[in-house]
Amino acid sequence: MKIRLTGKAVPAINPGVVNALRSIDNPLRILFVCLANLCRSPMAEAMAKHLHGRDLAPDSAGVSPAPGPMLPEAVRVIKKITGFDFSGHVPRFVLDLPVQDFDYIIALDSSVFLRLNDMPQIPKDRLYGWDIVDPCGLGEDAYERTAAQIEEDLERFLLNREMEKSAPRRR
Repeated sequence: MKIRLTGKAVPAINPGVVNALRSIDNPLRILFVCLANLCRSPMAEAMAKHLHGRDLAPDSAGVSPAPGPMLPEAVRVIKKITGFDFSGHVPRFVLDLPVQDFDYIIALDSSVFLRLNDMPQIPKDRLYGWDIVDPCGLGEDAYERTAAQIEEDLERFLLNREMEKSAPRRR
């Protein structure tokens, strides 16, 4: 089965995959981190909420949060794809959140990953890096492509975590 939320079909993961990754009463906590917390990480938070509802507890932050409101193109694309209104989103610094409480911390590009890796407070065993293109200044179509990339990477990430969990351990 494939889902088509962003105009591009991607394989839909079995709902049991997310359920297997979390405990029965606790949703899987994922922190998405980008540079400014103005577009990519809030978009990832919204996509995760939209795709997996109560099974995930996503949040977002930045390594260098920008002052001011979220970028309007990001707000429009999130609303169009997920129905969520993120116009009131306030950018936050990653270390203002209880980073140790997250199951996974996902850096949305390599420079963010390196900055997070240098922060002693970040649990390195929960830190993962993606390569999501920053759509800032590239027009609304770029935001839609970014949303599609986030959707695809999220599904792949969750599927890979389940495969790791179920793989036989080597001695």
